[in-house]
Amino acid sequence: MTDGAVDPHVNLVKPDEANLDTPHLKSTPASNAKSGFFFITVAVAGYSCLPIFTEILLNAGLKPLDIAFWRYALAAPLLWLFVWFIGRGAKPIEPGQRLPRKMLFLMGVLLAVAALTAFFGLELIPAGTFVVIFYTYPAIVALIMLFLGERMSGWGWFAVLLTLVGVGLTAPDFSAGLTGDNFTGVMLALFNALINAVYFILSGYILRGKTRLIAASAFVCTGALITLAAIALFNGVQLPPTASAWLALLGLAVISTILPVFSVNRGIQLLGASRAAVVGSFEPLLAALLAMIFLNQTMLPIQWAGGIVIVSSVIILQTLGSRQPIAPVTSITAGE
Repeated sequence: MTDGAVDPHVNLVKPDEANLDTPHLKSTPASNAKSGFFFITVAVAGYSCLPIFTEILLNAGLKPLDIAFWRYALAAPLLWLFVWFIGRGAKPIEPGQRLPRKMLFLMGVLLAVAALTAFFGLELIPAGTFVVIFYTYPAIVALIMLFLGERMSGWGWFAVLLTLVGVGLTAPDFSAGLTGDNFTGVMLALFNALINAVYFILSGYILRGKTRLIAASAFVCTGALITLAAIALFNGVQLPPTASAWLALLGLAVISTILPVFSVNRGIQLLGASRAAVVGSFEPLLAALLAMIFLNQTMLPIQWAGGIVIVSSVIILQTLGSRQPIAPVTSITAGE
């Protein structure tokens, strides 16, 4: 099924589509930018809680594969339950709103691989080093989209550069992470950044003009669950040993999976992949703040400076960076 060449920054919704997941609001480019910023901010808030839940689960004795598997084993059924609940009594789905299931499952596979590379990469190199390398993904997204025909203003590229500088300051142990035998960890971090960039771009293409985003998110999480379950068949999975571990998993599934997966898809739909990636790059600052509050970790002055630079890049992108119109990108074919 091929969608028409629709501007990714304009969400076209028919007023009589009563069976859709998202509100039927008549949108403008300005309102889309504000809404997109909101959804990406919600996603960042959810993902920023992930280190807290992960720390609790690791201390409970769970391994990376255990955490990744149970994360999606809880998230996918909860999403499908929500899809069923809001779909009761709805009108039949119109042909133009049928979801490309195979491509959504592929996005789920990317999420599963990203989760595993992150967990194993963090075992090999310092977290600060991993974060710096991972948050090169906004630049990767911008470069790929440039080749695909989406142009970003000069201020937008400046915001990308500021993002890289800010993330580097926020993770001050980057230089220490470059010493020693850490080639595999660095490669995993780069691979993780590439996977995330591809996910952003695929989401922008596949969900362009679609409004059944909760169902789409359910397909994505199911794809991730199937991938991790296949791996678990060969490696085994440990049950969470305590009630507090189950609560942390539930928080991981709802706050750091369901909420951000839906919000990222919606934010990319409204902002486009390049701008959404830059807006999402203030996650390291928020994660550091939450770690300081809940995990008693300290923030150095250089990290505060990096946070200011990151926030500045987002402000620039949302103001000066949005003045130049972005050329629409041709759509790709996605199977039903």
